[in-house]
Amino acid sequence: MHNTTAYDEMFVQYALSLAAKGSGQTGINPLVGAVVVKQGRIVGQGFHRKIGEAHAEAIALQQAGRLAHGAQLYVNLEPCCTYGYTPPCVNAIIKARIKRVIIAARDPNPAVNGKSIQILRKHNVRVDVDILHDRAKKLNRWYLKYITTKIPYVILKIATTKNMKISGFSTRYVTSEPARRYVHALRSQVGAVLIGINTLLVDNPLLTDRLVGRHNPARIVIDPHLKTPLNAAFLEPNARRIILTKSDDNQKKVEQLKNTGVEFVFMEGDDYSTMDLLKSISTLKIGSVLVEGGGVTFDYFLKDKAYDELFLFVSPTTTEDGIGVEIDQSIIEKNKPKQIGEDLLYHVYRNN
Repeated sequence: MHNTTAYDEMFVQYALSLAAKGSGQTGINPLVGAVVVKQGRIVGQGFHRKIGEAHAEAIALQQAGRLAHGAQLYVNLEPCCTYGYTPPCVNAIIKARIKRVIIAARDPNPAVNGKSIQILRKHNVRVDVDILHDRAKKLNRWYLKYITTKIPYVILKIATTKNMKISGFSTRYVTSEPARRYVHALRSQVGAVLIGINTLLVDNPLLTDRLVGRHNPARIVIDPHLKTPLNAAFLEPNARRIILTKSDDNQKKVEQLKNTGVEFVFMEGDDYSTMDLLKSISTLKIGSVLVEGGGVTFDYFLKDKAYDELFLFVSPTTTEDGIGVEIDQSIIEKNKPKQIGEDLLYHVYRNN
């Protein structure tokens, strides 16, 4: 006899690990993994790879084929019951004659929340919910915010000297390579990276995940006066490139950039609130954003408390020059840092 709880948790955990493979690539869709199990053996598995493509459940059921009949389906999020880019997954589950569905967490989408569970039960499919619920909720925390508020999940990444300077150091980077690799891994897990125009002009950053080579997120620059140089690294066509700017800016340059695939969001005026920025980004089907600078952009997000997570990297160096950033010292005093190479990482959730 199996220990049912441990047995179920094992396959739900596997579904969660599959789901995580889609990080950064599903747009505003959640991360979902699915596993079809029959007589203790996995006969089908899949994860949602990209918005508009097949859902995890459909992939797993197709792989299982006839073996899905009478099998169990493990999934980290409640299957969908609405028509979008693809048909409802509940229909496929019922048609495949799955006998039991084990769900880690309900889908917070108001169009789904609990409805799929009811549909499955009405069709005599046994449904068990909340297996490894907290892990499932953490994996899709960004989706939970986006689908209920239509505002992207915001992560601030700030790298400073020991005395809280984000510029003025003698080298290109203030942090060590292990810390930069960590940041590149973060980039690969979000929908977009956001910077201000000063950071683009001063640093000419690539904003890729080249140290991990997994997935380049969309790149967004706040550029009210369209100062982005035509030869900026930001414009390399290896990811979506998006410029937030005034609607009455240089139309010739706008057309030049559009011809290279750059997307524009036209804003009113030249000073944008964090909420206006995030609402504009949400229209681009981007559910999570990593804010990487510079000082003015950080100040806006910190003062407005318009972020959900903060990754603060503190190097052992100091400098008297450069731009400082005002960080709540309780973050450093109350949280135990993690050593990343030569640097200290403070990772906090704003609502904690």
